[in-house]
Amino acid sequence: MAKLKHYQRDQIRDWFCPKPGYVLNFSNKTFAEFFDDHFEINIYSDAFSEKGTSKFNRLLAFIELSPPHLVIELLNLLWKQKNSERDDEIERATQALQSDAWSSNPEYVEALLNSAALEDLPFEKLISELAALPSHSAAPHLMRISAEWTLDTVEREFQRAFENLEKDPEAAVTAACSMLESVCRSVLISRQMELPRSLDIKSLYKEVREPLGLSPNKDIADTEIEADVRTVLSALFNTVQGIGALRTHAGTAHGRERGFRSLDPRIARLAVSCKTSDLI
Repeated sequence: MAKLKHYQRDQIRDWFCPKPGYVLNFSNKTFAEFFDDHFEINIYSDAFSEKGTSKFNRLLAFIELSPPHLVIELLNLLWKQKNSERDDEIERATQALQSDAWSSNPEYVEALLNSAALEDLPFEKLISELAALPSHSAAPHLMRISAEWTLDTVEREFQRAFENLEKDPEAAVTAACSMLESVCRSVLISRQMELPRSLDIKSLYKEVREPLGLSPNKDIADTEIEADVRTVLSALFNTVQGIGALRTHAGTAHGRERGFRSLDPRIARLAVSCKTSDLI
């Protein structure tokens, strides 16, 4: 996720927030359409209201919940829209120069290009900084899941899992397991099904796999791939069960004893990746 520095947030505000709470010339309707068209996201879902309900606050929330490549795509789209009149003028002047029109002025075209290049410099620097941030490929998919279901608990655990991969791998494993537990509970509640007596991940997953068609015992029409599908579904359950056990033995859910041995971050990364794959 793209965690903005204070000066980066200020730059984005200066460029795209002409007055408090607004983003360029977007209305509420066109702002929603913009995110739906380009990112298939409901920007007015509760997932993007943590910083406030204005358009600009929702923009910041989207940025901080998204991987760098999506943030870069978003900012490039906004920059293009912000400078559309400037770029149209450059295009008209350039075309006039290329057509040898009597009114063309090479010095004017050069001045336009130089001015645009100077304006673009700080923006390009910001894009380069964001491109250097680590990216997590599962982020956009999980963000869409959470945005559609407004699973604020998933957002929190998702952020906690990825932020702690290196500095606190035990906490990352705990958050990853909690993230899947939150989804399972939400599925059961949304279908008006009773929660199991035990709310551990193994029990929760057992309850949701039947209604979601994830049971290895499900009927499979294509007999040629039946054994393969059952193997995959069994492996999915084993992954859930194994990471639940890892959370119990190496996570932070039950505290840490004196002199405990820290978990290898590579194992935490594997666990978090497996859990996000389960959700996707």
